[in-house]
Amino acid sequence: MDCNDAVPLFDRLRPGLFRLLGMPNGQRYWAVLCRLMSEIWADGGLSPGEDVQKTMVVRAIESYLTADDPWDGELETNITIRANEIANKLVETDWLSERRRGAVKMLTVRPVVAQFFNILCDFATQEPEFLGSKFRSILLNLKAVHSGEAGGEQFVEAARQAKQCMAHIVNTACKVQDLMEELLRRSTAKEFVKGFFEEYVQGLFIADYSELRTKDHPLQYRAQIVSLTHQMRHDEERRSRLLGWYTEKRAGGDDVRAQTLFERDSLQLLRLSEVHEQLRRVDEEIRVANQQGLVLMAYSMRAPRNFDKLISRSLSAVNCLSEGAVGLPAAGGSRHASEWGLAKPRQFLRVQGPTGVRRRTPTIEELALESLRRKMAEARMVKPVQLANYVARHLNGRRELSSSELTIGTINDLCCYQRLLLMASRSECPPELRRHDPMLMLRGLIIELDPSAQTRNAFMEHRAFRIQRERA
Repeated sequence: MDCNDAVPLFDRLRPGLFRLLGMPNGQRYWAVLCRLMSEIWADGGLSPGEDVQKTMVVRAIESYLTADDPWDGELETNITIRANEIANKLVETDWLSERRRGAVKMLTVRPVVAQFFNILCDFATQEPEFLGSKFRSILLNLKAVHSGEAGGEQFVEAARQAKQCMAHIVNTACKVQDLMEELLRRSTAKEFVKGFFEEYVQGLFIADYSELRTKDHPLQYRAQIVSLTHQMRHDEERRSRLLGWYTEKRAGGDDVRAQTLFERDSLQLLRLSEVHEQLRRVDEEIRVANQQGLVLMAYSMRAPRNFDKLISRSLSAVNCLSEGAVGLPAAGGSRHASEWGLAKPRQFLRVQGPTGVRRRTPTIEELALESLRRKMAEARMVKPVQLANYVARHLNGRRELSSSELTIGTINDLCCYQRLLLMASRSECPPELRRHDPMLMLRGLIIELDPSAQTRNAFMEHRAFRIQRERA
């Protein structure tokens, strides 16, 4: 790539900014700078570009060094002198700008330096992303562009957010791998468990990850996003309108470059159709990480605290012993250190053969009992035909019948009577529900409870019910 095509970074930033961070004490200077920015030029304070007296900046650095000195007492210089030296170092490296107002020295931070500082802070303290809000924002931007309410600036913003979403999902799998590799290098189980729950579980890189598998998941809009993008790519009117904006605002009048930029942003939006494949990769990495964490925690809880140290100490002691020593097993020839000598004997499972089915002819008593059981079950079974015959036998041409007039002579009569009582109890349900009642086995009859009467027979006592024929 030609050097003229490089991003003009140093046209906006001076090299001194990087020189301060690259010093041996760069981390300590960064801690002082963060504290200084949060107290003077943060939200609720001065805006970047506003001046403040140098003495005020020095006092802020002094208070920080007094409360929490990052040099930890390595220097015995007076705190006031050190605070002035740090302020001068920040001015020398262009993090702060100094100017005079009469006899008073004033310090400020340039807006471009404040912007660079905020970018570094965002990079260092990356928080979990809410992908759902980004997908909704992309969809709303594309709808505005599609309807003509907005121009190409919102199309570019939607493409930028789509690129960020895909990059974040792809990078999440790599971050899970890197974090687990770092956790597995922790020396003690306490450090591993603390890091697993604080850095991995609580700091999961996709904040709404658990919602991506729900019914109202935020990724449901990706089909609409892809569809709107295709329409704007292939609809001549919308495409020409967007290309005109790209030519004027982004490409400096170059039609070819404008078309290239438009196609690049369109492809960024169309990549959202691959989001499920990337999420599957993230799922796999998280599953492996969870399994590793659970196995290591289970091992740490079951094993003695110094189990690893005891094994290491035993192996070191065995190397120092000679053959035939009292502390070694009786067999010689380094058998005690062999893999097959330490392993448990392998146990072979005996294959169980299938058991044959024994066949025999049932006796006459068994056949009789089985026939009796079938008849008992049939007697208790209430079929629509049996229930209709039971009611017709008692109606005998009449239009209405009370439950007190029903007779019970057999087991099947008692079962039919109980079924009629159950159907009558359903009469208090709403009519729209009764039409779909599976218990309504009789057509053309109305069975309702009679609240003013009681029925008492040899088998039960209950509220009376009446059976009526429906009017034609």
